[in-house]
Amino acid sequence: MAAEAEPGRLAAILQEVSDEASFLSHPGLTEGERKRARAIATEPALVAVSQGAKLLIGEEIPEILQELPSPPSALYFRGDLAAFDAPTVAIVGTRHASTYGKAIAQKFAETLARAGVTVVSGGALGIDTAAHRGALAGGGRTVAVFGTAIDREYPSVNSTLFREIEARGGLLSAYACGTPTRDYRFLQRNGLVAALSLAVLVVEAPPRSGALHTAHLAADMGRDVFVVPADIDRRSFHGAFGLLRDGAQVCWNPNQILEVMGIDPAPRESSPEAEGPAAQILAALGSDPISAEKIVERTSLSAPDVLAELTMLELDGLVIRDSLGYARPPRV
Repeated sequence: MAAEAEPGRLAAILQEVSDEASFLSHPGLTEGERKRARAIATEPALVAVSQGAKLLIGEEIPEILQELPSPPSALYFRGDLAAFDAPTVAIVGTRHASTYGKAIAQKFAETLARAGVTVVSGGALGIDTAAHRGALAGGGRTVAVFGTAIDREYPSVNSTLFREIEARGGLLSAYACGTPTRDYRFLQRNGLVAALSLAVLVVEAPPRSGALHTAHLAADMGRDVFVVPADIDRRSFHGAFGLLRDGAQVCWNPNQILEVMGIDPAPRESSPEAEGPAAQILAALGSDPISAEKIVERTSLSAPDVLAELTMLELDGLVIRDSLGYARPPRV
């Protein structure tokens, strides 16, 4: 992907001026840049830059986005543009994800990030959030593509996560400060996610999910589309199953994606061995979450012992927890 031809030059010009007319008449702009600048809302762009965003136009826009039917005339970015120098994989899915789906997204993202892949997603709750967290846990880079203006982070509950993403990747939007939030802009965001990525992984998506829109756009652009398998009675995966019918590749291990992309996986880290009560608890758990009370019933251990062991197992990454209870993480 193309990096900035002259990093920060346009941002520096924007910081020198105070209004649209001054920017468009600035002697530092080439005629081509001046023409492209007239196609964007310059006043909101000035606000975005004043708040720390980078304005990307012309050759500063990642080259891969030119494959979109209507490439953006400008992008707003906060973070490190080096995130686009690495191979990119999008991980997408439903906002209302299951424990299994979120665990899969996080584990896949972590493995891909350890191999040097930049993980792209939409910053939403559910699968997107799990994918971003997984990439960060793997010590890699991740990019969140907003369907809102660069100054309107959504959802706001992810504000702390967005700061981590900005520090270790970036936040990207096609919309300047003050752009109203509209549902159709999230569909446009899906196109950016698809175009930015060399491959797309759909983890969990019911019928009519926006993740399916991303996958279809990616397939139309010749990207590899992968789908995570699940039990056939999980309705939240039925939309993803439809992608398999349409030719997507089934994927049960992130190394399959790396192999298709020609990337060597990072050395696998060994997991700590569980013994005694911890081993009993793990034997009682499956992929579907159960309550601590149910674990007490299945193991005959005391409630305090179960809670203490669950805390340690969660810290070791051997158990995952959500509002429904505790479960084993997927083995990938």
